[in-house]
Amino acid sequence: MTIALPLRSRLRVSPFRGRLDDYLVSLARGDLLGAARAHFAPDIRLFDNGALAAEGLEGVLRKLQPVARRFAMLRGTIDGLVCDRAGETAEFSCRFDGVEIDGRVFRETVSVRQRWHLGRIIEEEQWRGLAAFAHTSAQAPAHALAGRHASAAPGSGLPASRPSAAACSALGPSACGQGAAA
Repeated sequence: MTIALPLRSRLRVSPFRGRLDDYLVSLARGDLLGAARAHFAPDIRLFDNGALAAEGLEGVLRKLQPVARRFAMLRGTIDGLVCDRAGETAEFSCRFDGVEIDGRVFRETVSVRQRWHLGRIIEEEQWRGLAAFAHTSAQAPAHALAGRHASAAPGSGLPASRPSAAACSALGPSACGQGAAA
């Protein structure tokens, strides 16, 4: 008697897409610290508009804590998601809308490029302000540009990053567009 196992159990299933979806849900909820704790590797490298902003999970959390304390409410809207399962890379923009503790309304769009390994983000590059617009216009594939835009003034405190050759992998046929289940 032969027992057939389901196909999924016989294949190596990468945790990348499921973990990416969990990360994006955390951003949409405005939970920057929770997203970092759950999804950043211990040796994460975080870049802000081209400069190294923090290295290591503890350094990233130290950078994010004042940002998180600044808001009474923060939500994110994800747009232009493009991911490559085989290369474990993702690119997207996130528009953050919030209310600061002093009552001021906040809006900023951040363009993000990530490299993942074994279900964790090992490098996150972020661009905001004019750098987000320039990155989106020059770097992203045309189909990823739909709905992307730059907004608020740079330097608002959300972390960002720099382009690297390793993170600029060409998106092949395994790329998935916004809203597509990869």
